[in-house]
Parts: sequence; structure tokens; C-alpha cells
Amino acid sequence: LIIYMKIYRFRFIVAAMLVVMSLNVTAQNKEIHFVAINDIHACMDRSAALGGVIDSLRALYPNLMVLSAGDNRTGDPVSDMYMEPSRPITEVMNAFGVQASTIGNHEFDAGQPNFRRQLELSNFPYLCCNTKFPDDMAIKVDPYKIFEVDGVKIGVIGVVQVNPLRGYPDCHIDNCKGVTFTQPIPAVGKYVDVVRKQCDIEILLSHAGCDGDSLLAKEYPQIDVIMGGHTHKLLPPNNIYNGVLITQSINKMKYCYHVIVTVDETGKVISKKSQPINVDNSRQRNQKIAGMVKKFLEDNPLLSEELCKNLNPINGYEKLGSLMADGQRYGCGTKIALQNGGGVRFSSFDSDKFTMMDVLKLDPFGNLMFIYKLKGYEVIEVIKSFRQNDEGMEGYSSGCSYELTVD
Repeated sequence: LIIYMKIYRFRFIVAAMLVVMSLNVTAQNKEIHFVAINDIHACMDRSAALGGVIDSLRALYPNLMVLSAGDNRTGDPVSDMYMEPSRPITEVMNAFGVQASTIGNHEFDAGQPNFRRQLELSNFPYLCCNTKFPDDMAIKVDPYKIFEVDGVKIGVIGVVQVNPLRGYPDCHIDNCKGVTFTQPIPAVGKYVDVVRKQCDIEILLSHAGCDGDSLLAKEYPQIDVIMGGHTHKLLPPNNIYNGVLITQSINKMKYCYHVIVTVDETGKVISKKSQPINVDNSRQRNQKIAGMVKKFLEDNPLLSEELCKNLNPINGYEKLGSLMADGQRYGCGTKIALQNGGGVRFSSFDSDKFTMMDVLKLDPFGNLMFIYKLKGYEVIEVIKSFRQNDEGMEGYSSGCSYELTVD
């Protein structure tokens, strides 16, 4: 009986030690929480709701990091047409507590002086490893930055898409004149191992699009997470390709991503997962941001001016694109007008009136219209060029119709 009790007590002590050891190992694992946003396009309407989502997560995880994959500006006249373009969305992002952003192609839309001012107003750095600004522009953008959260080192690299045919991002060439761009894969390759040696978690803020992100993940599996943007696609939760977790959500703050990366006591990543959050479902609003948006809108009363009545809902990019082409044709007095698909920025309209705000949301780029005298075969070449130069999207027309056969 005494021998049995001794054996039992020994086994109990061993089991207890194993439990304690297990608890210690678990306690040494650390979860780092992120909110990934992309292509928010200065959306004022949802900014208080997204602020509420971030506030809710930050209440649970005080060390929450908020990171943006670019295209923060262009799309909402409240910000685009402000006295200082982009100041409203920059102040909203400061209120979000964003820690870093990469450059998107639309960051160049208002020209380099405005982008420089955007950097000055931001409480966070812009990171991009494949852009080089000349010294006389006085624009400082580092390729990467190392952050430390709860003793865990996090390396963040930024990269922007570069159109392979033109050699610069999808923006007007005048707005990025003088800036040198390199393609994303070789540019990231210069820094990926350098950053890896300095950090526990390596993150790429990529504005290279879904296909570009897949190529980057294939080439550099040592990256832990790619927070992507540019193509406005909602990727599924826990989307892992070649061992790399990749996120991307729809534009204009419709969704954001909650990303969780767990490291062990040595700093090694042992798990990573992601979950999209529908911002429209958020019950909480950041009241400070709501007040900011209200004030920004009041600063430009022209945006609320009613231009015309709208008798029926308009659904679909094609109808709205054709409407834009109609306006261009009548305004210029031409026989036909053509509008590229990528320039039509929302897909439905059900209000009973069109305001200046609606027009500038539909067409936020401030592009010039050009009148040409073309031969028939040249018109056909223009129509064919839409798909080639606008990421596969077709153009919309007024005064003519066409059928396009794609093999």
C-alpha cells in the first residue's frame, strides 16, 4: 500500500509538472493583431464605421496595428475637392491610428506637391521599396520599417504596382514625372532577406494586385503575410498561398481584415490567420471621426448642389458609363463619345437627384476631355485598346454601339 501511494504521488507530481510546463510554453506564445485596409479611396461615408471596428478591436487588443496597402485618396469629393486635397482622409487615417501605409497608384493623382503635403500631414510613414524620388522633390519614402509590439519585432515592406508596358503605376504620367520605378519582384528581392534578419514577423504591404501578390508569394515564401490591394477583390479568410497568408478586401472601406499572427517564445511564427469584417455591419461609430466628416462636408457647400433630377434607378457600370459618355458627347458636340470602364467608379444610383457630389464620385479623376477627328478603323482601334490598357475592362459609348469578340 505504501509503495502504491508513493508511485501515485510521483505520477501526480510528474503530471502536475507537465501541466505547469505546458502552461508556461503557452504563456510565452504571443499573438499580434492587425487590421489590414486597402483601397479606401478617401471614403468619408464609412470612415466612422471603420473607426468603430478599429476601436472595438483595440479595446480587446491594445497593441493593435493598423496597416494600409495604398490608394488612400481619390474617390470621395469631400477629400478630393477640399481646400487641401487629401487632408480630410489623412486626418481620418490619423484618427484610425494607422502605423504605416504603402503607396498606391492613386497617391499620385493630385501631383507631387500634394503627395508631399500628404506625407507631412500623416502621423505614420509611407513605405515603398520600388520608388525613388529625386532629391529636389523633398519626398522621403523609406523601403521598409521595423516596429516592435510586445517584444515582437515586425518588419513591414511596401511596394506599388508598375505597369509593365509603361514603366510607371496606373496614373497620369505628369503626376509621377521624375520618379524612378522598378518592377515589384526584383525590388522586394533587394530587401526581403535584409528585413527577415531583423524581425520575427515579416509583412509586405503590396499594391500590386492579386496576381502580383501570388507571384510575390511564390518568389518569396519567407514573407509571413502579404496585405494586398489594387484589384479590389475580397479574398477568403485564411487565404494561404505557398505558405504566405494573403489578404485583400473590396474598396471604399466595405471590408477590412483582422489578421492574427502567433509567435512562440523564440519569435518563430507558429500560426497565422485572417478574417474579413463587413464594415457596414458595425454597430459602433467613432463619434470623433463622424464629427470630422461633417465639418469637412460643411466646408464645401458646392458639393450638395443639385444638378438634375433622376427619375429611375440606374443599375450597372455599363448604364452609368454610357450616361457619362452621353454627357461628354452632348457637352462637346461630337458624333460619338467613348468612356473607359475603369473611370466609372460606382455601379448603381437610386437617388432621385444628381448632385455635384454624385458626379464627382462617379468620375473623381478630373481628367481632360479630348476631341479627335478619327477614321472608322481608328475608332475600332480605340475600342480594342480599352481591354488592353484598362485591365480587361471594356469601354462604354454614346452615339454608336459595338460588339467585341474575344478569342
